[in-house]
Amino acid sequence: MVNSTGKHIIAVTGEDKCIRVLEVLADNTLLQISARHMPKRPCSVAFTTDESTILCADKFGDVYAIPLFEPHNDQKDAMNGQPMATEQPSMEAKSKPFIPAATALTVHTKRNQQALKNQQSLTSKSSGKKCLDFAHQLLLGHVSLLTDLAYVTVLVAGSTSSSTRSYLLTSDRDEHIRVSRGLPQAHIIEGYCLGHTEFVSKLCVTPWDCSCLISGGGDDYLLIWKWLSSEVQQRVELKSLVAGLEKKITRVPRQDIEPSSIATGTDSIAVTGIWAIQTLSGNKEKYEGYIIVACERVPALFVYSWHKNGKVEHHETLEVEGNILDVAVLPKQMSILYTIDNLEDYLSATDDQTRHRLPNLGSYCYSCAACSWVRDSPVQQSINTINEWAAMQESTAPDLEFRSDYIRDYLYATEKLRKRGQDED
Repeated sequence: MVNSTGKHIIAVTGEDKCIRVLEVLADNTLLQISARHMPKRPCSVAFTTDESTILCADKFGDVYAIPLFEPHNDQKDAMNGQPMATEQPSMEAKSKPFIPAATALTVHTKRNQQALKNQQSLTSKSSGKKCLDFAHQLLLGHVSLLTDLAYVTVLVAGSTSSSTRSYLLTSDRDEHIRVSRGLPQAHIIEGYCLGHTEFVSKLCVTPWDCSCLISGGGDDYLLIWKWLSSEVQQRVELKSLVAGLEKKITRVPRQDIEPSSIATGTDSIAVTGIWAIQTLSGNKEKYEGYIIVACERVPALFVYSWHKNGKVEHHETLEVEGNILDVAVLPKQMSILYTIDNLEDYLSATDDQTRHRLPNLGSYCYSCAACSWVRDSPVQQSINTINEWAAMQESTAPDLEFRSDYIRDYLYATEKLRKRGQDED
C-alpha cells in the first residue's frame, strides 16, 4: 500500500506478522523506517483520511490503529490515556491470570477432562502474551474471522458547511459488513449491510461516489450498496462469467489438486479482489468508471462499467496468462498492473520439455478510441524489464517444487473461508 504522495510504502509480511513502513528515496531505492510486529497475522491495512494513521485488521477479528511514524519515547508516554496509547506492562502484570478451579482429581468424564485441558492450554498461552512495545489502539473487534476493511470520509448530509464524517467499514466470514464510526469513536456501530449468504472477502468504495460500496466473497454475485442506509442497489452476476471462461481455456491438469478446488462453471467461486478506476476522458459522459474483479484460481479479470445513472454491467473479460494474485491500479495512466502465479503450470508439468515459467507481471490500459482494455500499456517497457530480471533470478534460485504445497496454501486461502460441515452451526 502506497500513500498519496508516493513517498511511503506499507508492506505486510504474514509469517512474522509484521507491518513495515518504507520510504522511497530520491534514487528510487527503499529505506525501512519501522517494523512493528502485530499480535496476530494482519489480513488488511488501510490509511485514515489524513494518512497519518495505519489501520490494521487481523483474521481474529480485531482492528488496530498505529501511527505512520513511530513517536519518540517521551511522546509515547504523553499519549497514555489518549486515543492512541500504548498498553502499560505494569497494569498487565497486576492482573491475575485465570486458573481453573477444577483439577484432574475432580474431573472424571471424558468431555470434562477435555474441557479442562483446553482451559489449561489457554491459561499457559495467555501467561506468555507479550505487550506491544509501540503506540497503538485497539479500535473494534468482530466475533467472526475478519476479512477486509475500508476507511471512508463523506460530507455530512444537510450540513450548510463542508463538514465531514468518517466511517470504518469491516467485513467478516459470517456474511456481515459492519459500518462503524471513524476515529476516535470506532466502537460505535452505525449499522450493518446484510445481503450475502456466504463469507464477504473484499470491499471496495468507489472513488467517484463514496456512498457506494461493492462487496464480494463466496457468493455467485457482487452486491452494490448505499452503505450509509444499508440498502442493496444492484446484484451483479459473476458465476456465469467464470463458467463461460472455463469453456474457452484449457488448463494443464494438476494431479496434486482436487478438481473441486479449481474454479469451474459448476463449482463455487471466491472473490479475491475488487478495484475501482475512474474514467478520466473519452467516454466520461457515459461511464463514471470501471470495476475490476478477480476470483481465486481464475486466469482472468472481469471488468464492469459503471454508468452515470448508477447501473453496473459487465463490460469485458480480460484473459491473462495465469491465476491472478493481485492488481495495482494506476489512475493517471488509466492502466492496471497484475501479478500472476507463474509456478502453477510449471509445477504441474510432468517433464522438463513442457515446463515453462510464465511472466510475473502483466498490464492492461484503457483505450478511449476502442472503448476497451488493451495490452498496449505505457508501463509495458518497465514490466518487460522486471520480468526479465525475475527470470534471471529464478534460473539461479533454489528449486521451489519442494515448497509448492506451502506456497499454494498461502496464495489460495480465500476459498477456505467457506463454512463446511459443523462450521455452519
